Amino acid sequence: MHSITLSLPVVVLTAYAAWTDYKRKEIDNWVPAAILTYGIILNAFLNPARFIESIVYMLAAFVILFTIYIITNGQLGGGDVKLLTALAFFFGSSIMILLLIAGMTATIYGVFKGIKDRTYFRTETIFAPSIFVAAVLTLILTF
Repeated sequence: MHSITLSLPVVVLTAYAAWTDYKRKEIDNWVPAAILTYGIILNAFLNPARFIESIVYMLAAFVILFTIYIITNGQLGGGDVKLLTALAFFFGSSIMILLLIAGMTATIYGVFKGIKDRTYFRTETIFAPSIFVAAVLTLILTF
């Protein structure tokens, strides 16, 4: 795992993605591209041995998330898939922790929002803020 200092750009970009998803329900395409590019540069120069591992986790995450995207008819947004795929390259094996935390955070938020709005299991939520919380907690837990 990279140091806290080297992880700050990823946290800031993920926060920006969460903010735009909250405001517009859309994640700009340049954000996952910037995270992926940053991850490629870091892994290529600082940890070349981890480069292949990161590619494997990125591809596995993409296949799983894109399958979920297709099965749910786009309920998991394409921007979320791109963001999580780019984060999978940066986090490597820790992406499983991130996905678990993001899923639990979104579920808890969705349950409370569903009860509050009386929409229950028909509640729609945005996922990028949960991804941001999960990215920060994953960084904290892996250091």
